[in-house]
Amino acid sequence: MATTRTSSAGPARQLLPPIDGPRLRAVLVDRSHLAEVQACLEGAPDYWQRTEGRQPERDAALRLVEEAEADDTRRVYSLVPHSGGAAVGVLDLYLHHPEPGVAHVGLLLFRESCQGIGYGKETVAALEHALQRAGFAALRCSVGDENPGAQAFWERVGFGEIGRLDGGVAVYERPLVEVR
Repeated sequence: MATTRTSSAGPARQLLPPIDGPRLRAVLVDRSHLAEVQACLEGAPDYWQRTEGRQPERDAALRLVEEAEADDTRRVYSLVPHSGGAAVGVLDLYLHHPEPGVAHVGLLLFRESCQGIGYGKETVAALEHALQRAGFAALRCSVGDENPGAQAFWERVGFGEIGRLDGGVAVYERPLVEVR
């Protein structure tokens, strides 16, 4: 089972086991990581154009981190190569959302130069393993209809559509089997 930590800023927050794939590891983001997170966000201009109709704001990373700091269920990670170098992606994750035992990916984003080389599949597998070890029963994500490439990705890695939200958003889920 995952441990918790108590900070002076708020109540106990669940810590996951390491999210560690064959080529990338997830590093929990704080304000010292703003530049690398912003670079990842800016490194995916096609995503922003498709989903927002514009490029990310100059303070997008700061807002992402501030929102996560204010929400005990939310974690933001930078995805960093084991071999060193700059972060190649960002994972925005909600724990016990929308219900206990379910984790929800708010964003899994890679720099365009790092897309299509298996990082996404490896990161999802590492995330699932960490969540299984922490006792989670399912992993979900929501993807807008304006992003068919992301919808196809989640289907390729074994997620099934379980519902629709207003505004053209598909909700995908994959049950997690217990790890012993």
